[in-house]
Amino acid sequence: MNTNRRRLLQLAALSTTAWAWPGSRSVAAAADIDRSGSPDRRVTNRAFWSNTLSCDNAAVPVSERSTRLATLADFGGAQQCAMLKNATEGPFFFCTNPGIADIARGKPGAPLTIALRAVNAATCQPIRDAVIDVWHCDTGGLYSGHDLAVDEAVKSPHHTPPVNGERHCRGALRTDADGITEFRSIYPGYYLERAIHIHFKVHVGNRAFLTNQALLPEPDNSAVMAMAPYNMPRKGKRIANAQEAGWNLPTMKIIERQQTRLAVLDLVLSV
Repeated sequence: MNTNRRRLLQLAALSTTAWAWPGSRSVAAAADIDRSGSPDRRVTNRAFWSNTLSCDNAAVPVSERSTRLATLADFGGAQQCAMLKNATEGPFFFCTNPGIADIARGKPGAPLTIALRAVNAATCQPIRDAVIDVWHCDTGGLYSGHDLAVDEAVKSPHHTPPVNGERHCRGALRTDADGITEFRSIYPGYYLERAIHIHFKVHVGNRAFLTNQALLPEPDNSAVMAMAPYNMPRKGKRIANAQEAGWNLPTMKIIERQQTRLAVLDLVLSV
């Protein structure tokens, strides 16, 4: 395993010093703009310094409220309205095609429902009609759309376009009247030198306003990683959340509901 992998991922996921708003000193790479339609959304903008993409969100549907597992009471109140930091997206994001809440797409793993609420930092009120992308690795630590082998070193911290048609464990939905999107997925596994995490990106219109990632609670990590297929032999040990304490990542709250784990998090941003 390449020992530079952790440093590469730190630079890709959490470098706030190089961050820029989409549209400020930005360039649109021709290859990105041309990559439109099925199976992915068109890229509308690319922030030059942070290498962060914004997507064409016109066709993204609203998250289904009537079948939602999460309730408003599961999220924080107005007194918990601290804005999250923005960061670059890492190498594995792309503007995946939206349309379904079941982003597991048949992949095996422990069921996990991911509920994210977009919140306006100025008013502490939910943001309706925002678009939230989520993406995470599968049980073996692999990201769909990419062809890295298990435990293979990341070649670059910069954005890498997809190279195959796999689209599991990633998706996009528009927030409902409560500011919530909900995805049905599987609990992510891990890859070497990173704690277990889920990425998210919040758009308003076709502009990305917040990109970061969240950890999952250690008790749930330990319980799930002891199960098949997560407990297959690997080259190295899993990184615990405490080893990434300096990154100041939020940790999602896990609620046991209807025989599944429900992971919830407020995404507080300035719009």
